[in-house]
Amino acid sequence: MKLIKRLLIVFLSLYLCFITGLYWFQEKLIFLSAPVASTHQYEFEASTKDVWLTNSDALLHGVLFESQSAKERGVVLYFKGNMGNVGHSERLASLFLKLGYDVLSMDYRGSGKSRGNLSEERLLKDAELWHDWASKEYNGKIRVVGYSLGTTFASHIAAARNVSHTILFAPMWSIEDIASRRYPFVPSFLTRYPFRSYEKLQKASGQVVIYHGTADQIIPFQSGEALRAVLGADDVFKAVSGANHYDVALRNEVVRDITERWL
Repeated sequence: MKLIKRLLIVFLSLYLCFITGLYWFQEKLIFLSAPVASTHQYEFEASTKDVWLTNSDALLHGVLFESQSAKERGVVLYFKGNMGNVGHSERLASLFLKLGYDVLSMDYRGSGKSRGNLSEERLLKDAELWHDWASKEYNGKIRVVGYSLGTTFASHIAAARNVSHTILFAPMWSIEDIASRRYPFVPSFLTRYPFRSYEKLQKASGQVVIYHGTADQIIPFQSGEALRAVLGADDVFKAVSGANHYDVALRNEVVRDITERWL
């Protein structure tokens, strides 16, 4: 009996240490940042401009990829995923550049050249700041795209601002949902970044189109598909058969569909 009690105490102690570590270091799990010096020069094939914004305690950096006909079409505000920095944004941006849109992609606090303290509220305010800057520069001709973690910010903007068109690649129901799938033994209330996209999309303006690969092992297809329940009558959810987390946006059938919708 004493042995069982000791084992139970050891187990509970290890469990408490584990969930305490998850609580305090969850930024390291959510934001796989790649900071660089403010003087770092990214190398892109497209013509680009640096964009710097300040928000409270933050210095935010983004890159504006320039097309040849954006004055007619406007700009795509692209919220990238959680890995790396804006230096990797050109691959997806090229899709919209070919359609004649400029593309503005940015680094979140702590990644790339962006600096500032992290919190969900601060990050959502940053997203609003990027939208408002782009909308002003392009006289309201702005569309929104989000990929992976970036879909949480794109969903927020679709709800908080008047957006005509939003595309989400591999979105999630919420960070809480992803956490519960990966760590089912950890209470969901410990998540300091719930990022409840389902709440945002219920209030979204304009049309929302979602593409999610059925073979996605990073954000399970089931988490994205659950968003069907909160989409409006004009919104669209497209299951991309066989696509994974990394190739869903550039699958031929997805590119064709986006071209038909946005050209």
